[in-house]
Amino acid sequence: MNVGRNDPCPCGSGKKYKKCCYLREKPPVMQNLPPEVIKKFQDMQANENERRRKYGDVRPIIHAKHQGHDFVAVGSELHYSKKWKTFPDFLLSYIAKRLGGDWGNSEIKKPLEQRHQIMQWYDAMCHFQRRQQRDADGIYKIVPNGAFSAYVLLAYDLYVLKDNRALQDDIIRRLKIPEQFQGARHELFTAATCIRAGYSIEFEDETDSTRKHAEFVATHKQTKQVIAVEAKSKHRPGILGFPGSRKKEEEVKLGVTSLINKAVLKLSGIPLVIFVDTNLPPSFAKRVFDKRYISEEFKEALDKVQADSNGKDLFNLVVFSNHPHSYGGVEEDDSSRHTTCVYSMKPLIVPQNAQCIINIDTAARQYGNVPNEFPVDFNG
Repeated sequence: MNVGRNDPCPCGSGKKYKKCCYLREKPPVMQNLPPEVIKKFQDMQANENERRRKYGDVRPIIHAKHQGHDFVAVGSELHYSKKWKTFPDFLLSYIAKRLGGDWGNSEIKKPLEQRHQIMQWYDAMCHFQRRQQRDADGIYKIVPNGAFSAYVLLAYDLYVLKDNRALQDDIIRRLKIPEQFQGARHELFTAATCIRAGYSIEFEDETDSTRKHAEFVATHKQTKQVIAVEAKSKHRPGILGFPGSRKKEEEVKLGVTSLINKAVLKLSGIPLVIFVDTNLPPSFAKRVFDKRYISEEFKEALDKVQADSNGKDLFNLVVFSNHPHSYGGVEEDDSSRHTTCVYSMKPLIVPQNAQCIINIDTAARQYGNVPNEFPVDFNG
């Protein structure tokens, strides 16, 4: 689609194209500059476009190297080390500091089966690393197993929230409580996804008992569209620290209707987006998610919710996700992740800007994309 510079921007912001997305998509006008300078600007613009495509609307990694140390800024914090060779090296250091050394050391003293889920992932990741070979530069080049992916992706989501000034002490506290870990982890994924989609996050005051609260309210930074966001996670016996034994796959059911019903009760007069963690075994998830159109299981669940609301949808988007890191064996590669987004065709509340909702769909599929390297230095 050809859009004139003075036409309304296709993103729906209400601004002219030249004063909105044009600034992101087009390189600055550069006249009378040496060709090598123009080339460098073009390379920087291409690099930024690719970064946003892979990682979403998060801040670029703020990194510098000085006297053998790597420095990384995270929000208002500055972290540094001589040992980091890659960005994941930094993340492994970052999560340890964020969770606290005392807590981690106390967990390691416990028998493995009694440790927190995070520290079980850490143990499996360390054993996995020891069996790998480093290259000539001392870097691991491997396909991670489930525990490795789970631990690094948790670290990356914590980093994204902190770097974008959206991390609360309370979510760290809840992550450490075994009974609350699964829900807190899914809430963390939900918030990181909204940040990738270009939203700022404002957590609700849960101590206010005068009204119902969504997980948080998100404002799209470019268009100012405000939405309510709710996160729900399906507990299954024997998975992510939930008590009981794993069920056989033929005994597993999707079972998420009640979660969605609870979420729509939080309706607050603004568009509602619901994130549902299905927590399914990988082979079951493949059958449900790998469809050209919405699967019968998801359609049935949403039809039941709609039937309870007089034919109108109390939500605008439901993001069904499945990140089955914990289902894989120690020697197995990380299982495939799945996402299906279902848009309401009959929403009770219509957003002023639909593109903002679509951006969440895109951002949810970016989960799992973590930079392997520190940014390229364009100053040299």
